[in-house]
Amino acid sequence: MAALVIIAIASCNTPPTPTPEASSPTPAESGAAADPNSESNLPADEVILQTVYDQVESLDLCNGFYQPEVAQAESRVYRVDDRALVELVCANAAYQSVYAYVAYQPDGSWQPLSLDVFYPDETGQFVRASEGTVGGLTTFDPDQELLTVFSKARGIGDCGSLADYRWSGGELELETFRYQECSNSPGEVVEPADYPQIYP
Repeated sequence: MAALVIIAIASCNTPPTPTPEASSPTPAESGAAADPNSESNLPADEVILQTVYDQVESLDLCNGFYQPEVAQAESRVYRVDDRALVELVCANAAYQSVYAYVAYQPDGSWQPLSLDVFYPDETGQFVRASEGTVGGLTTFDPDQELLTVFSKARGIGDCGSLADYRWSGGELELETFRYQECSNSPGEVVEPADYPQIYP
């Protein structure tokens, strides 16, 4: 893998390792009450997050990059219809964070998700890979059910990648991937939305 893209994944990602599927007790089994503000049978956000926190180390959800105090302060639950997307903030790096994502279903089952990315190989050709964690700056639009990840290759943010993932209720499907190579020569900064499109 090119050093540039390794840096773009927060300088703290490791090659993806197989992540086993897992399921948590259902709300009825755990005795958790449903969130009164939710139209679904999902438990409260705090219960969902605690379920994920309890499994982070045993399932290596963060690929070894786990700061409990960061996770508990910054992780969040995005509810869409009767399902939830858990954004687990594994750790904070110098200028971006490391994330893992979990799908939480109405029956209380949950599954770690993978995100597809592209890496340039030694010939400059882009190779698709699936990662259990991703480094960057993220936004989630619940109306569009769209997760956007801007991964900086260096602190000034003039190069790296920009990816959009569609939340289907069970997985995060890659819709677009853009990539800007870093240059050693100073020049005009390109906005991430204007990076060359690698996929589709």
